[in-house]
Amino acid sequence: MVKKTMQYPVRSFGARAPLRRFALFALLLFLSSSARAQFTLEEYESWQRYTGWPIRVIEFPGIHAFARADLLTVMATEKPTWLRRYVPIGSRTTFYADDFATDLIRVRNFYAREGFPRAEVTGLVIPEEKQLRLLVRISEGEPLLLRSWRMQLAEGSQARVDSARWSAKLPIKIGKRISGTTLKMSADTLRYELQLNGHAKARVQVDTLESSTPFEADVVFKLNPGPYCRIGRTAIAGLKQVREPTARRELTYHEHDPYSPLVIEETRKRLLRLETFRLVRVELDSVSRADTIDVQYSTEEGNRYLIRTGGGYDTEDGARAEAKLTDLNFFGRARRFTTEVKASRLFGASDEVNRSIGFNLFWPHTPWNATDITLAPAWKYEFNGGAITETRSSTTILSAAPLRKTAISVSNEFGSQTVELAGQDTIPSETSTISIESFSIGWDTRDNPLVPRRGHFLSFSASESGAFWNIDNRWWRAVLGGRVLAPANRFTTFAFRGEAGAMGPLHQSEETPINERFRLGGASDIRGWGNDMVGPRTTDGAAVLGGDVSMYASAEVRRQIWGPVTFVLFADAGNAWNDSKAVRLDDVYYAGGAGLQFLTPFGPVRTDFGYQLTENPYGERPWAIHLVLGSTF
Repeated sequence: MVKKTMQYPVRSFGARAPLRRFALFALLLFLSSSARAQFTLEEYESWQRYTGWPIRVIEFPGIHAFARADLLTVMATEKPTWLRRYVPIGSRTTFYADDFATDLIRVRNFYAREGFPRAEVTGLVIPEEKQLRLLVRISEGEPLLLRSWRMQLAEGSQARVDSARWSAKLPIKIGKRISGTTLKMSADTLRYELQLNGHAKARVQVDTLESSTPFEADVVFKLNPGPYCRIGRTAIAGLKQVREPTARRELTYHEHDPYSPLVIEETRKRLLRLETFRLVRVELDSVSRADTIDVQYSTEEGNRYLIRTGGGYDTEDGARAEAKLTDLNFFGRARRFTTEVKASRLFGASDEVNRSIGFNLFWPHTPWNATDITLAPAWKYEFNGGAITETRSSTTILSAAPLRKTAISVSNEFGSQTVELAGQDTIPSETSTISIESFSIGWDTRDNPLVPRRGHFLSFSASESGAFWNIDNRWWRAVLGGRVLAPANRFTTFAFRGEAGAMGPLHQSEETPINERFRLGGASDIRGWGNDMVGPRTTDGAAVLGGDVSMYASAEVRRQIWGPVTFVLFADAGNAWNDSKAVRLDDVYYAGGAGLQFLTPFGPVRTDFGYQLTENPYGERPWAIHLVLGSTF
């Protein structure tokens, strides 16, 4: 509601322009019956004097249902951070009276849309030492609550409607506030469920009915499924270097299959997984035939060659450098060939440098058309936990996704490995043949594999040495792991992770190889310790021998503090033991700390500071800083 005055003061220095602008705002307010932003012409004209002034802070007294960031997203006035109120850093944002007056209308409409029909918004501009403090006072009023809702199927339609199951997926709840956002999400959810049943042209209309009880309403979702549809012709546009048969092998359906948005989205993801395309769009042609949906994928190819270099210095690896060269379209068939070189100089071992060179050929959709092949020959020289390991091997991996969100893989690693314990003259170096066959399966429901906020990832892997190649040192290993993420609100997420592993010798072997045993410590499990520095050691504690049993658990609280920056608090616990008889729950190493995660165009970058909460019996540094490219969950 606009407070109207009986007479508008007319000034000789061009008062007609402010008057016309104010009349425009008033007209917008009257046309929108739900908008009740309160300000007078005198207030609006007084705001014009401050146009161009810097803004120190924007405050929202009276808000309860929403966060400050929610209101700032709907405002056109530039948004100074809360830190600028106390620390004079950076340039100040600028005040414009027109934007601020319009913002009052926007904020009020936001409240009306989100279920507060009687909310009132008042603006106030307070000058303070050539800077402005803006107050947007809000009286939210009583919210509009949902009394009941129902689904109404179009007359004559034979579409299957699973009311009980679909109702559980809707964000609206009886007795809760009705908002435009939740109503739209609910309508989109119902339309998507109809599409999953083959009704590609489904429409859902939402009607809100007033009830006799004040501040309550009934909602009716009118479902119009339309005809049952099948997938018609599929075209892939934009191909230049990639051959069309190679791209069409990524299709997860055939012509005339029942329509489903899942198979179309899965195909789009598979095309993006090739990494040759930087953009893949899906366009559905539902005009030509009533019961047939033609599909077109519009692709845009990126650079064929990808070069990545990096380096750094941290407490885990010391000084390090790496380079990676990838051909994303090897032989024009969207195969990925990568050459990778790494080197790092460790702390306290200036004459020891970890170095490796590896090659990787990823061949998607082999002649079996449902299986991917990865060939990865590599040479590594590593100095971890007092053990020097030199490895020459080649790994072959067959992977597939037989079910949605489920992946399985079978791999074989063959080569030779030499292990030497640094400073242990009484223990000779050991050279052995590598022959490791592994099977793994994973169930992944995370909403985003790079920066997940909800869902879980469960995995199991089993390995055996010497199943295909006859070698002397035989052993087995099994690892079970899980990750769970649960959002508390739009800014805070709780994350939990755990893993348990066991291994042992097979046949005539008496012990497991040192280089294959479990070790903990580092950025991926017990932070606060160096890489692979937790586990059974030699008598003098100089080298980590590793154990046959391992368990660890981690818990995190993540809070998004600004844009791409997230603050993390974590606690880790775990240990590795020689065998199952030595496992004791009171013999566990603890660590805690904090970190920051930055979301960059290359993916998430995370730095963690961990401190050991258990006394270190080896006199080593009780803290560590870890820098990781990617999320730990």
